[in-house]
This record gives sequence, C-alpha cells and structure tokens, in this order.
Amino acid sequence: MLPPGQALTRKFPVVGERSPGAAAPAAAAWRLSVEGLVAHPLDLSLADLESFGRAERGVDIHCVTGWSRLGNLLSGFPLSKILGEAAVSPVARFVRFVAESPRDHDTSLPLDLALADTWIVDRIDGAPLTEEHGGPVRSVTPSRYFYKSLKWLRRIELLAEDRLGYWERESSYHNVGDPWVGN
Repeated sequence: MLPPGQALTRKFPVVGERSPGAAAPAAAAWRLSVEGLVAHPLDLSLADLESFGRAERGVDIHCVTGWSRLGNLLSGFPLSKILGEAAVSPVARFVRFVAESPRDHDTSLPLDLALADTWIVDRIDGAPLTEEHGGPVRSVTPSRYFYKSLKWLRRIELLAEDRLGYWERESSYHNVGDPWVGN
C-alpha cells in the first residue's frame, strides 16, 4: 500500500547530494561518533559496528518527492543497540543525525521514535550502499519520509531539545515527516 500522492518505482532514485564531498574520508577511515547526552561517548569504525550484531530488515521507502520503493532489504544495526552501548541520559529526548556533507546535512527525530524505528545501514538488497545512496553508512527510519534518513552518517547526537534539520530549515518540509498523515 502506498501513502497518499506516492507513485511506485522499482528504481532507487537519487535525490539531493550525490556524494559526501572531496574532503570525506575513504570508507576504510570512516568514523561514526555518538555524543551529547550519553554516559559513554562512542567513536566507531565501520568494523566496530559489526560488534552490534548485523541484522536484516524489510522496509518500504517513501520519498517526499513522490516516489515509493517497496520491499527493500536493509542490512545493518538497530540504533537501539548502539545507543544502549552509549548509555543515553534520562534527559535526552531527541536524536540528531549529522552527515559528512558539503551543505552540513542533518536531521532529527524524537528519541522514542528513533529507538523503535531507526537503523544504521550499510547494505541494501544484498549490496553495499553506493556513495550516491549514502554509503558507506546511513540512517534509515522507514516510518518517515526519506529526508529523515540521512546519507553519509558521521555523528549521532543525543539532545534535550530538538533542532530542526537541513530540510526543515531550508524548505517547507515538516519536522514530523510522516507520509501516512501528509506531514
């Protein structure tokens, strides 16, 4: 089933930036930090992510530009496992995701939603994520429009107060981003 106004595609369209920029490190040197309101900040290599136990998840992707791609098989790590290792402070209410990006792309989600629905992924449909689709690693939150899923993820911050993300600051995109209610 498709959300209102969406068109089904078998392709995986590229929307927005196509690369993290010339200053981005090679995948072998890529690091992901977890910081902010946590007891144990993390600085993870891509190999370190494997310690969280790789899993697969079938999801549908809905882009605010009007396309939906159904039945995607993601491979990666539930955010809840990573944040469990970081020991999130009880005062944290939001998660901010920050990209390696020429335009400082970022997005945020309520902590409870992110814990329930966000994964950190490096593979889709059995293949590594291409750079244009956010590789080497990106966040994916399937219950939200795809602008809430961040390419080239470099930092995860736990916050007490929300911060609007790039698309919410620079366009008319809604901070909730729920395709089923038109936000």
